[in-house]
Amino acid sequence: MELFDLKEYLEDLKTICAIDSGKHYAPGTNAMAAFFEERFRSLGLKTQILRYQDNDFAPFLLASNSDDEDIDVIFVAHMDTVFPVGTAEDWPFTVDEDGIGHGPGCVDCKGGCLLVWYLLRAMQKDGGWNFRFRVAFNSDEETLSGYSRSYFEELAQHAKYCLVFEPGRAKEEFVHHRKGGPSYRIKCHGVPAHSGAEPEKGANAIVELARWAVELSALNDYAAGTTVNIARFHGESKNGAIPDLAEMSVGARFMTADARTGLDAVIERMRTTPFDPRTSMEIELVSDRPAMEPHAATQALLEQLHAAGEEVGQEVLCIATGGASDGNFIAPFGVATLDGCGPCGASLHTREEFLLTGSVQRRFVLMRRLLERLFPQ
Repeated sequence: MELFDLKEYLEDLKTICAIDSGKHYAPGTNAMAAFFEERFRSLGLKTQILRYQDNDFAPFLLASNSDDEDIDVIFVAHMDTVFPVGTAEDWPFTVDEDGIGHGPGCVDCKGGCLLVWYLLRAMQKDGGWNFRFRVAFNSDEETLSGYSRSYFEELAQHAKYCLVFEPGRAKEEFVHHRKGGPSYRIKCHGVPAHSGAEPEKGANAIVELARWAVELSALNDYAAGTTVNIARFHGESKNGAIPDLAEMSVGARFMTADARTGLDAVIERMRTTPFDPRTSMEIELVSDRPAMEPHAATQALLEQLHAAGEEVGQEVLCIATGGASDGNFIAPFGVATLDGCGPCGASLHTREEFLLTGSVQRRFVLMRRLLERLFPQ
């Protein structure tokens, strides 16, 4: 069996961390796609780069060992980061004396992308793959996957398993349950009037929207994992005028699909029965991710993961988290979905982001053993 070469892996990681691939930065996202397309082609895989609505900044890379529509495994990771252009040069990837890697996107999620390739290369060298798979790397995950969601949903309709190589947590936990939820942009239209001479003719949009902000905030239930966040609120007018426009952004997160019933009810009341009937609401659904719930197929996959962990001497820990990933789009189709399969670390989306280099080989060994259990020779 091929041994894992951590030194080689870290050199490759240094190379791709030197590529700025932040929000909508076409030179960087395309450079990442080209890097991995060449790597996967070197394994004899068929590759394809898709571009939703012909954009030039969000390439979606597919690599496959089968032409069959039905597949056994989807390997998911993302090539984009949250960091602006110039970060890669200003903050190059390094490994300190404690074996901690630091650099933009080193663990979220460039390290995960790279681990997929190392895993597939090792299995090819040791006899090939006895399962059908698609590698699916997108480059707009950090901006809510608006361009790539439809591709994931199409793949999900033909897959049995999904392994998401987002980072494992700092204690090397996997993620088996992620919150989902919608984000809204809500505008309230009121009626303008002079606030001194004839205020009774006005309908204050700020007051109306503020009352609804209180209604929405009352839905927070931290014990149940329900959060409704008023992320932005804006409205203004002169002191002598009743404001006729106010706007807010709302982001909600739920552990289960059923938990959003209360939010849907409030949103519907905002549309149909405002506190002041002279006002009206303009409600835009900006994004909406389903929850990644651990259904029966995922539970069976988790049992296999725990068994694999025992066989390679690793304790397997799984957690639920409030953050979403592209696994949220895949699990609702009944696909057994395991997230946090990538190398482990923490402080994501900050200049303190770090990678536990010792976790890379452990994840490599465990994920390979899991695949061997799922698809025995």
